[in-house]
Amino acid sequence: MPERPTLIRLGLRKRVSEIVLRLRWDRSPLTCAAVVRQLPVENQVWHAKYANNEIYTLTPPFDEPPPAEWGCVYPGPGDLLYIPIPSGAFIPPGAPPMDTSKGLVDYGYFYERGNTLAAGPAGPVPGTIFATANAVDDVEAFAESCSDVWFAGAVGERMFLEVLE
Repeated sequence: MPERPTLIRLGLRKRVSEIVLRLRWDRSPLTCAAVVRQLPVENQVWHAKYANNEIYTLTPPFDEPPPAEWGCVYPGPGDLLYIPIPSGAFIPPGAPPMDTSKGLVDYGYFYERGNTLAAGPAGPVPGTIFATANAVDDVEAFAESCSDVWFAGAVGERMFLEVLE
């Protein structure tokens, strides 16, 4: 794997759907470096309840979490965020047992407009944008699979992130 890869793939296994995203080393270099060290990642996917048009997966926290960089509470279509979740966080129903005493990492992908990380049950939860989609057509094509997670359900679906190069 290249030291500073430029592209990652985000996908949904059961739906056989994916999108290629550009790592934003220009805006979030420390977050990109921290995330790349953790890849590949694959876990249960969920659809957001409060943030709106978001699919996400949860992982254990990083040993050395990056500082906030390109902070955002109103992500747009095609944005992939690293969202640190504090200890004792709520775990979605159906999640495998996770130790939340040190917090979690939420990888949130936003596929449509009208999103907010400012109004959940715990108040604002800003994230760092670390990857973005290159083409509107790609975002719209992948959005069909993302909204299907909402309408048809997330049971048995896994979200993955991997370096493309």
